[in-house]
Amino acid sequence: MRILSARIARARRDRRTGRVEALVALTVLWGDGPIRAFVPISAPARAPGGAQLRDRLLGAAKLSFAADPARCAPRRAA
Repeated sequence: MRILSARIARARRDRRTGRVEALVALTVLWGDGPIRAFVPISAPARAPGGAQLRDRLLGAAKLSFAADPARCAPRRAA
């Protein structure tokens, strides 16, 4: 498995909880061809001393997909 592309498809901030919820679109080289997976993820809006929000969201999505690929309903990429 190799991640070819990762981008944030949708994101929204929940001011009540202080978290950002996002849907991350991953293009992954899997088996005989690329697939597209959409991973719902959440991260704290602020993390003092941590990475940028975009990097935290993408990193969490990649880790979540690697841990359980079937949960993300992968589809064949065009």
